Amino acid sequence: MNKFEALHTEYLRPSRTIETVLVTNECLSEIFFIYNYEGISFRVFKSHLDLINFFLNKSESSFHFNTEDELDIFLSEEKLVA
Repeated sequence: MNKFEALHTEYLRPSRTIETVLVTNECLSEIFFIYNYEGISFRVFKSHLDLINFFLNKSESSFHFNTEDELDIFLSEEKLVA
């Protein structure tokens, strides 16, 4: 099971944020960027470039969740890569 920790939160508006999250397990760690849209939509990006493309080009994220519980399950179970 992975552990995750918010490293930084950028407030775009009071109810819209981008969180930088460190996800770790015994051997590996990975950074994820999470766009929280008013607490009703969570989009996860594995790179800063993917996040930028989402805002500039309206490209979709690889992962989209409707609840914070779904997001937490994803982060705790996601297979990390070296």
